[in-house]
Amino acid sequence: MEKMWQTLLSIVKIVLKSRRVTVKKPAQPGRDLVVLGNGPSLRPLIENHRDFLLDKDLLAVNYAVLSEYYTQLKPSYYLVADPLFFADDNHCNRLFDAMALSTDWDMTLYVSMDARKSDKWKSKLASRPNIKVSYFNMTPVEGFDWFAHRCYKSGLGMPRPRNVLIPSIMTGLAMDYKVIYVAGADHSWLKEIWVNDDNIVMEDLNHFYDKKGAEQYVSTKHLHDLLLSMHIAFKSYHDIKRYASRLNKKIYNITKGSFIDAFERKIMD
Repeated sequence: MEKMWQTLLSIVKIVLKSRRVTVKKPAQPGRDLVVLGNGPSLRPLIENHRDFLLDKDLLAVNYAVLSEYYTQLKPSYYLVADPLFFADDNHCNRLFDAMALSTDWDMTLYVSMDARKSDKWKSKLASRPNIKVSYFNMTPVEGFDWFAHRCYKSGLGMPRPRNVLIPSIMTGLAMDYKVIYVAGADHSWLKEIWVNDDNIVMEDLNHFYDKKGAEQYVSTKHLHDLLLSMHIAFKSYHDIKRYASRLNKKIYNITKGSFIDAFERKIMD
């Protein structure tokens, strides 16, 4: 009954939110894709295994453009999912001004379907015809696997997109990559949240482009909300794993110390 209810609810969401989308195929068939998360482990991976990365197509996310590595790696794809990048002027200016300034190679930018409503970020990229924009549906789809997988394949939705890596991996699968590597996906949040003596939830946030290291922030959520968010994210990775297996595709996690327990690990020597 729960699966039936989830399926019916997903159908309603798709009708209300999803639109037809097209996905770019790899320029060079047969290559592998590396999805570059922004976790702190990405910096040593880039420094120590650059040849591995440059031999593959790369997909960067969120604020990766602020890193000095961005113009060195020249990712073929870039994906932005958080609505703040389109609704908040500070985030929008910081991200898309940097992207317009730094990107002088051909790149496909994937943004959520909701971003079509905002013209500000589009105007910032108007001078960069080399950046091609494609859209994806962030509609969460749950229920029977046969139903969910059909929706995934048609691009109508995806496992609950609690963070940017989920739509990034799903986009890679839709682009028909047979092998996808996930890097910089530390997801070690359980070690990075704590509650102070005033019952305020604190987070130690650290990204690979943060030169100052981890910084403490007051969380906007209660602890139970944070833990639920983590539960949803980690569950979505298992949903992706089942879908990838059905497509006979492989997803490898090359993030040292990652908390993601869904994907097969590969150790980078």
